[in-house]
Amino acid sequence: SEHISSTVSLRISVEPSEEPPKTMAFLSGTKYEDVLRELRINQETVLLLKDGELVPSDGVASPGNLSILKITSKG
Repeated sequence: SEHISSTVSLRISVEPSEEPPKTMAFLSGTKYEDVLRELRINQETVLLLKDGELVPSDGVASPGNLSILKITSKG
């Protein structure tokens, strides 16, 4: 079952971006905010979609497709 695996594989796409999606492995228990930190992305400036579902940045990452949507902030 899932909890045996010590790493979580995420296929990450950042939109809008010129870069193609990339697959990255993270330790089990990693939160999405840690993923954003690794990518040097400010969590205040993005929305996170995991397999099409909105997820909180402090949620624990699970394997699958993660879309990072940049939102424009006024200010």
